[in-house]
Amino acid sequence: MSVEETPAEEDPLSRPLPSVDIPLLRNQRRDARTKQLALLAAGVGIVSAAVAVFMVVDFGDGDGGDEVQEPTTVGSPADGSAPPNLDDSGDGTSENEAATTAAATTAPTAPSGPVAAHEPTVLGAVTRTEAAFGNGRGFRAALTAAGASAEEYEELEDALEDVMDFRRCRATDRLIFERDTDRNILLFEYRGSSIEYYQVTRNRRGELRGEKVEIPIETRRITRGGSVQTSLGAAFEGVGLGRALVGRFMEAFEGKVNFNTHPRAGDTFRIIAEEERISGEFHGWGRVHAVEYIGQRTGDLRAFWFSTSNDDDGEFYEEDGRAMRGGWLRTPLQYDRISSRFDLQRMHPILRRVHPHNGVDYAAGTGAPVWATADGTVTFAGERGANGNLVALRHANGYESFYAHLSRFARGLSRGDEVDQRQLIGYVGSTGRSTGPHLHFGLKRNGRFVDPLEEINGPGRMMPRGHLPRFRTHARRLGRELARIEVGASAPAAAPPAPAGGDEESPEEPMD
Repeated sequence: MSVEETPAEEDPLSRPLPSVDIPLLRNQRRDARTKQLALLAAGVGIVSAAVAVFMVVDFGDGDGGDEVQEPTTVGSPADGSAPPNLDDSGDGTSENEAATTAAATTAPTAPSGPVAAHEPTVLGAVTRTEAAFGNGRGFRAALTAAGASAEEYEELEDALEDVMDFRRCRATDRLIFERDTDRNILLFEYRGSSIEYYQVTRNRRGELRGEKVEIPIETRRITRGGSVQTSLGAAFEGVGLGRALVGRFMEAFEGKVNFNTHPRAGDTFRIIAEEERISGEFHGWGRVHAVEYIGQRTGDLRAFWFSTSNDDDGEFYEEDGRAMRGGWLRTPLQYDRISSRFDLQRMHPILRRVHPHNGVDYAAGTGAPVWATADGTVTFAGERGANGNLVALRHANGYESFYAHLSRFARGLSRGDEVDQRQLIGYVGSTGRSTGPHLHFGLKRNGRFVDPLEEINGPGRMMPRGHLPRFRTHARRLGRELARIEVGASAPAAAPPAPAGGDEESPEEPMD
């Protein structure tokens, strides 16, 4: 087709560039040779711009000449390699600007695309690189992938050996190097936590020394009060507290309040707690000092955190000094809801026949921690048929407890271990005959299954007499602070979505 037959509205720059298999025309070969010579000359910029202007004027609009020509890019290589990208967006670029841009594309340019995770950043005489730990097979593999030599790995390992546990490395942890102009390590940081990191620096003798650096945490005392309208979680959100704090509040009243059945609209709560912040940003909740719940079914309840020793190993006590927590945890986990109760005549949702449900199913997210409900001895920890991953504990006075469908066990847990109340023994899962993540909790007394919800409700022990005077002073002060907290109607919050899995078609009893 001749040039005159080409539709006027067609943009020649949108047509395909010459294939590597199509020979160049005479004038195109001339242009390529001219460009190659220009690159060798001292005035490469001026010559290249002149050639570009010549080409644009002769061929740019495609409306003249005796033969059809494909659009020609100034400086197109004769070897068929990819040409520079053409801008055909019609943004008003002048011919001179286009020619200058085209000529500039022949010069070497920085590689395009995303920067690698350990792309170096030059800060004066120091080069800084950062990379993820990744899925390497250990600390050495991760350092090697990040650019460390074998000698540097040995130095870093020696420097961190006494301050860091290499078994706790995770794929998302960050490795940071700072090097001088001779590529010597000036600083190395291992960051795997928001509250601490590990740092290696070189001392004056040229030796690398490692240390753990704790990031300062700012604590703020928070006091809040509210009224329950739909649920305790919604009430906490209504006064600006996250649902994460609800579990801590419920733990304080363990054995006293069943927050699945006891709350009523109009019940009120108060709480004194510590909010933790790092660099001004919210990090989490610290110590809960005191809580109060006034309910239609529960009456007036208060609990005060107190430690009888100099460490952080304290617990909640009533105003008279009796521990809130009895000899048993009311529940061995923080859960979303009870999805199936103790029922010896239950129609099994999977087997479709009457089959005793010898325990309680607590729906919770996969990985939620599961605790020993009382002091005891591990009698079984492993896979057990329809129960999936199961832990069994033997307690005093003829009691046994069972924890089924776990996703995994606590590190190092094995038969014969002695465990304390609230010690971690595993994590919620959906192993065995199960339709969703939950914990099946069973309880035996003298060899027979009993209903845990009815059995576990004993009184707590009294505080040692020698600590009572100090505790009473402490409780009176916190009590006055609780009384000053205003309690109004909590702002309405959207109802939380129902948790996935763990419905009533959950597990069968352990070891039936």
